Amino acid sequence: MITDIEGFSKVVYDAFMDNSLDKLKRSPRTFFGVFLVIVILFVLKVASEVTLPLVTSLFLFLLCNPLLDRLDKLRTPRWLSTLIVMLLLFLVFIGAGWFMVSTVDTLIRHLPSYANRFILIDNYVTGKLTDMLNIDPDTTVLALLDINWIQLAMNSLTSLSGKLMTVAKDAALIYIFIFFLLLERQSLVPKLRAALPTDNGRRLMIMLERVNRQVSKYLVLKLFISVVTGVMYYFAALLTHLDFPVLWGVLACVINFIPAIGSVVVTTLVVLMSILQFFPIWPQVIYVAVLMISIEMVMGNIIDPRLQGVQLNLSPFVILVSLSLWGYIWGIMGMLLAVPLTSVIQIVCANVKSLRPVAIALSSGKTYRRQYDERKRQEKRERQERQKAKRQRSASVHKAEDDFSSPMQEPPASLE
Repeated sequence: MITDIEGFSKVVYDAFMDNSLDKLKRSPRTFFGVFLVIVILFVLKVASEVTLPLVTSLFLFLLCNPLLDRLDKLRTPRWLSTLIVMLLLFLVFIGAGWFMVSTVDTLIRHLPSYANRFILIDNYVTGKLTDMLNIDPDTTVLALLDINWIQLAMNSLTSLSGKLMTVAKDAALIYIFIFFLLLERQSLVPKLRAALPTDNGRRLMIMLERVNRQVSKYLVLKLFISVVTGVMYYFAALLTHLDFPVLWGVLACVINFIPAIGSVVVTTLVVLMSILQFFPIWPQVIYVAVLMISIEMVMGNIIDPRLQGVQLNLSPFVILVSLSLWGYIWGIMGMLLAVPLTSVIQIVCANVKSLRPVAIALSSGKTYRRQYDERKRQEKRERQERQKAKRQRSASVHKAEDDFSSPMQEPPASLE
């Protein structure tokens, strides 16, 4: 029993007040941190014309880092390494621009023929629904929706061609950013060491090295997997005589950078295109669907996990949330950059003591789950050993009691 009630009450009161004071001290910092995150996200969205090219150039720079490291090991001069990377990026940008212009032009020229196929499908669907829903035979489904799909598609393609100048401007800005990042590559580490010679500087260098290594490896492997997926889509389209095989290959390569939903989007688009092209030959549509789904199953469930492994250590739910968040801020480009951005945020939080709980929440939890399971198994073994020892002590006590309570044997009678 507690005899000193007054002393016990004082201890409880002091402990409660200490916890309350700690919570009061942490509350303003937590509120300020949440407010700062909201402000940063707001600025990123409002100033997207500058922030998006800047962030894109940073990740392209990280993508080029393995090539630059390989050139450094070959003792290539710095100016030559910069020239090689800039030429490669120039060719990629020119090829992407040519592909966009030619694809839009081709789609606009082929739109009338596909419009006729679309009307054929509309008449087929209307015929099937006439008896089921009592629709007027002279009315079609498109007429009920009151949407001019042909004009809508034409306006979309025309507006897309009008945005090419904006895309070219952003590409030029990204190209300039990458050029200056390449020039600063050799001087970044010495400047950081001179600016932060303490332990904070050392921790910052370790964090930047981890970001560089982990994100660069992810981008390189993801690029390789995406290119292989695009090539397989291209040959599958050629094999099935699907129109625009280059378009589907490039789309599969690019959209594959969006985890979870990217493969679903490109597969759905290809299947819809096969319906539009091959209707009413349903076996050909099924053939296209099975082939494309098989490609995604093999690449997404076998090749990708074996190559990527668990290096990013991100929760699937966190990935979906980041796709929604960065997609809202930067659109399609935000969704393409969502995973590496979230990985960078996790690495930064893991190296800041007060933000480590955030890094743990962002992680997949596999390591912590293994540790938890191992701790539970250890506790179970210890509990079983304690129970076994308790049973042994109980058995010893019972044996001793039985020996003590049993009648003592009388000594044999002596012979007279």
